[in-house]
Amino acid sequence: MTTRRLLTRLTILVLGLMLFVSPIHQTQAANSFRLFANDKTTQYIDGVRHQKITGYIDYNGTISNQVINYAGVNLNSFPDIQVVVGDNYVDHGYGMSNLLAQIENVERRYANVDVLAGVNGDFYNMSNGIPVSPYVRNYEVIFQGTTWNRTLVGFKDNGEVVIGKPEFTGYEVMVFDEDGSLKLNQINVSGFNRLPSNESEVTVLFEEYTSLIDTTDQKLVVSGTDVKSDGSGARYFAKGVKDTITTDAITVSPTQFVIMGDKVFEEGFIKATDTIIVQRRLTGQFEGVRHAIGGWERLVVDGVKTETFTEGASYQYRAPRTAIGVKQDGTVFFVTVDGRNMWQGMDGVTGYEMAEIMNYFEAYQAVNLDGGGSTTMAILNETGAYDVVNTPSDGNLRTNANGVFFVKGTLEQPLPPVPFPDHRPVLSAPEHIMVSNGQLSFNPIESASSYHVYVDGVKYVTTTNQLDLDLPLGEHDIQIRAFGDHELFKQSVYSTTYQYHAYSSEMAAFLEFLTREAQAGN
Repeated sequence: MTTRRLLTRLTILVLGLMLFVSPIHQTQAANSFRLFANDKTTQYIDGVRHQKITGYIDYNGTISNQVINYAGVNLNSFPDIQVVVGDNYVDHGYGMSNLLAQIENVERRYANVDVLAGVNGDFYNMSNGIPVSPYVRNYEVIFQGTTWNRTLVGFKDNGEVVIGKPEFTGYEVMVFDEDGSLKLNQINVSGFNRLPSNESEVTVLFEEYTSLIDTTDQKLVVSGTDVKSDGSGARYFAKGVKDTITTDAITVSPTQFVIMGDKVFEEGFIKATDTIIVQRRLTGQFEGVRHAIGGWERLVVDGVKTETFTEGASYQYRAPRTAIGVKQDGTVFFVTVDGRNMWQGMDGVTGYEMAEIMNYFEAYQAVNLDGGGSTTMAILNETGAYDVVNTPSDGNLRTNANGVFFVKGTLEQPLPPVPFPDHRPVLSAPEHIMVSNGQLSFNPIESASSYHVYVDGVKYVTTTNQLDLDLPLGEHDIQIRAFGDHELFKQSVYSTTYQYHAYSSEMAAFLEFLTREAQAGN
């Protein structure tokens, strides 16, 4: 055997032993990365910048063809754009849908917003759509997650983005009045699907509790508008309204849940118009987030791209990938990279390469979302429809658990919490409502700082006792409520309904003429 052949075999043997004994946690050091664009197109959608790059990357000498889509917006520069999560879950359970169906549901849920762009979200159980990580939608902890060990990305109303591992401190019963104010009377849940062991305990029973509840203790029966369980017997979300309070023997019917424990029955606490929620309590940096969605590997941390992976998402293999990034200037952005389609120049990327791409786009923080066949990005087009701008590797849109979206418009702010018992004086309801020449007016209310005007159920807010209306011809119902300092005064009840008929200018002039003639005749 020649010396060269012997050295070659020894080299192969040594390399094989090195691979055999190398740890699972892989590190790439002194990386070299360059992105070359053969074609780059950029468009703006109401402040969201969408860029599509077709080209190739060179990562440590390995060349691969890529198609990359970027969509981002500086939330500080565009305060009317927010980040929300969306899904198409059923009221009593979960489910799956594609990104376009989730967009429709977001716009149904929030009447005053339009979706500008979005991508797929968390990893999930492909048989039932249950996400892996916690999921927070409009302040509600819809799911606590099957694991808390992955990364959560949360969005607050002030534009702050928080990223890290979630923290929880048990379940709670929350009661909101008819205006959405939380009643400050903390009630911790001690357990599920069992009776309280003493008077200080509060437990919640769902339809999985099939036994007759034959105790004479009080039971709050709640008609569930949304009840979710992952089947574990320990992970629940429940929302509903009071059905009845009873001491009779009962069973838990489907779509109901029952709350037991003395603290729930404090006099005046639960009213027929209240909304009752049972959910896991998020704490730490995620307390108060309005929306949150889960990911897996962190791709960029404090401006440093990840070069050591310790978790998963098949980071060592080429695949389509989705990620979310945050820049130091307040820009939030989504990135998708197509893959599993080499014959069309879509090789896909490893986790290491995805970290490099997020670093290329100047991410200060970046998190890997679900990828593979789930990778999808949709952008609003000029016709009001949505274009799927990447190429899903399944050949069609995959149904998945949830997504994350840029929306433009107004997300209604909840009223602050209220004390319990509530001894605040109630403001008077506005009276003497009238509309003249398109201007609504009414009597001002002492201590009121704003008024909510409801025209055919659509709310307008004014800080004075006048409001210009531009209404279509026909009959309109108008009601008004007065609001003051929320800590000092309780908002008024609705005013009596004022019916206003909007006429054309010609008809209005004719009616005014008839009125003058009638007055002159008198």
